[in-house]
Amino acid sequence: MKTYPINLVLQDKLAILVGAKGEIVHKIAGLLDVGAIVRVIAPSAAAEVETRARTGAIEWLRRRYQPGDLKGAAVVFAATNNPAVHDLIWAEGAANNQLVNVMDVLDRCNFHGVSTFRRGLLTVAIGTGGAAPALAVTLRQRLEQEIGPEYAEFLEYAQRLRPVVQRRIRPFRRRVEFWYALVESEALAALRSNDDAGFTRIVDELMARYSAASIQEETAKEREPAIV
Repeated sequence: MKTYPINLVLQDKLAILVGAKGEIVHKIAGLLDVGAIVRVIAPSAAAEVETRARTGAIEWLRRRYQPGDLKGAAVVFAATNNPAVHDLIWAEGAANNQLVNVMDVLDRCNFHGVSTFRRGLLTVAIGTGGAAPALAVTLRQRLEQEIGPEYAEFLEYAQRLRPVVQRRIRPFRRRVEFWYALVESEALAALRSNDDAGFTRIVDELMARYSAASIQEETAKEREPAIV
């Protein structure tokens, strides 16, 4: 089944994990990283879960799942080694219109996790539709070697530059051309080499070029004869 990729905003949203040992434990760090409220339901747990619960980073209900436990959750993960429990979780989640992922049980998922890494504002996510998560991890590790911290630096600068571009370069089509030209230039290579002066020079040259083109277009339009 084909899926539509999205990035979820889980800040201050409840994420429930039913099960607390094995691969499901690795979900916790990523959920906390995006500001989710994490609740774990399991009678026993891995040491990492116990530590996080003890420090108050997560909530741990030390018991088995009970129907009704998923109330209020934005997203649910489950891994209990009990198919009957998985069926109950899936049924409750479906009734609540919740996002549910019973790990390694494809027909009990309405979304699939992806392997991700971040470089500042840049998020790279690789998914295999649940077919081979190991392949997603392998590809992610390769890309991590190729996409370095210069991408985070570039995006921080781009975020600050955007209102300047909006003001100086018109119309929209010209702004699009500017951004593609900047990305395809040697700007990233300059940041990779810690050549801040070179990066600034490239930006200034492109800004001047596309600003001038904008002015020329506006002047030409002003000179066009009015149609009576």
